[in-house]
Amino acid sequence: MKKPEQIPTTKTYEVKLSNKGQMVIPAEIRKQADLKTGDTLQVTLNENNEIVLQKIPTAADWANLVAEGPVEDVVFKADGTVDETKSPNFVAWMNEDK
Repeated sequence: MKKPEQIPTTKTYEVKLSNKGQMVIPAEIRKQADLKTGDTLQVTLNENNEIVLQKIPTAADWANLVAEGPVEDVVFKADGTVDETKSPNFVAWMNEDK
């Protein structure tokens, strides 16, 4: 039997900065975001003065992503774009989330 999909929920946590500007990301967030010791995070201050943390994909993350992709030769046109007629599966895969 297939497990039901988890419905994402928003939870808010309060954390304090140390005198060195360090903070602890709560364990529940680390678990849900699959953060592990040694992972690299990108810190951005957006136009609304909100601090945004994003996990930088590891080499293993990229390898897993590429492994999911279609197996076909990707043919490029002279202008550097993918030739949709010769690489239709790759183009469909790249446009899945659009």
